Amino acid sequence: MCEENTSQKERFLQEVEQKLLRKELDARLLEDGLIRVKWNGQPLCSVDRDGIVRFRPADITGPEVDRQLRTVIQTAGHVKEYMRVFERAPALKAVGLDDTHKVLADFGDAVLAGQLGKKGAKFVTWEWDFDRKGVHAGHYFMENYEAAKLDFAARAGLINEQRLFSDEQLAVIRNACAFALEADATLSYAEDKQLQSVQEQIELLLPQEERNQHPTMEQTM
Repeated sequence: MCEENTSQKERFLQEVEQKLLRKELDARLLEDGLIRVKWNGQPLCSVDRDGIVRFRPADITGPEVDRQLRTVIQTAGHVKEYMRVFERAPALKAVGLDDTHKVLADFGDAVLAGQLGKKGAKFVTWEWDFDRKGVHAGHYFMENYEAAKLDFAARAGLINEQRLFSDEQLAVIRNACAFALEADATLSYAEDKQLQSVQEQIELLLPQEERNQHPTMEQTM
């Protein structure tokens, strides 16, 4: 049992390392059982086998560094969540599919499935056939667990799909907040803080390529 727990924790660390590398962070899993993370060549934080992120306040030198730290914390949390689900998830039994997919969530006509491979976890949502022996209309999300969860919730009728925004829509809202913060001198202190909060929250939701597309004042005018 102890060896099984060790194996699961090592798999967790490997998954976090892969995720952080995809987010353009310098993440390295070392022999001491810690992931050491750097940003722009400077130490940022570490992640241990239990998903705990540790950092030195002196290393958090500005808003961008703080955003990267929150990216690590969010990533470790997401991986810890779905790895725990994978541990107890049953195999997805469906006509035409092998048994490598596991059922992570099942409600109504929708199912959220995941696959653990050498290149990391991948996620997909399907709708059950009428007899629930097969699935159809797959939406494939690769490693994007959060997007797959939202899609499952919408397909299962757990949330109103109209309340969801695409990455492109979120980027537009983020850019509008940035423009207002720069150009609108009539904003009150409370409005300014609220826009900053919205902007920061969107930054955490956007994929790395969308985060890097910050418009200048000339581009938005």
